[in-house]
Amino acid sequence: MFSQQTLSLIGTIALIGVGVFIFTLLFSLGAVYLIFRDKKLVEKIHSTTSHIILDILLFFLDLSYIPLKKIISLTGRNGNRIDVVLVEIRNMLLRKSFAAVPYEDRLVLVPQCLRNIDCKTSFNSVEGARCLGCGKCKIYDIVKKAKILGYMGVYIAPGGGFVRRIIKEKKPKAVLGLGCAWEVNAGLVEVSNQGIPVQGVMLLRDGCVETDVDLKEVYEVMEYGSKQ
Repeated sequence: MFSQQTLSLIGTIALIGVGVFIFTLLFSLGAVYLIFRDKKLVEKIHSTTSHIILDILLFFLDLSYIPLKKIISLTGRNGNRIDVVLVEIRNMLLRKSFAAVPYEDRLVLVPQCLRNIDCKTSFNSVEGARCLGCGKCKIYDIVKKAKILGYMGVYIAPGGGFVRRIIKEKKPKAVLGLGCAWEVNAGLVEVSNQGIPVQGVMLLRDGCVETDVDLKEVYEVMEYGSKQ
């Protein structure tokens, strides 16, 4: 059916493809290992080079995301490590544009799992849930900080569908989102693809109820830039 020369060419192309795939995986695995061990490495790379190096890293990590996640899991490590690294890179690439947006044009999205288990607030499809100010969870502190800075608002998101609706309705010029690593990574991709500068803060403890977040880190990101 095929000539010997054609089969040889196909074999060569296949070998090159396998080689490129293996190289991509090894390169990405090494990047995840180094950056996960030293989160400041992303900042160091950014401060000494242009965006190009981080863009290349992002390309390789996105390209090998699924197989790399499985390989990391097979080694007994948490596969979400790649999400952590992707969030660090995306945050750095989008930080300057986020900081340039005035506070009053930014909104904060927090996950409902951050609420205290005794929270009495109720959800609706339009506004999500509003903090009642009981002070039993860190959402209350984030809401206070947002009011002081003059943010558009803080919304407790029950799910991805709500996030899309509130962004479409409120039309923020920048968004800060909190969540577990894979949710934040996915959110950074989706929101930034709409041309909206975005930053993400990952939870200290994942789960369905009473998760936790570093308030100091949240405040630091909220304060990026200055009021225009």
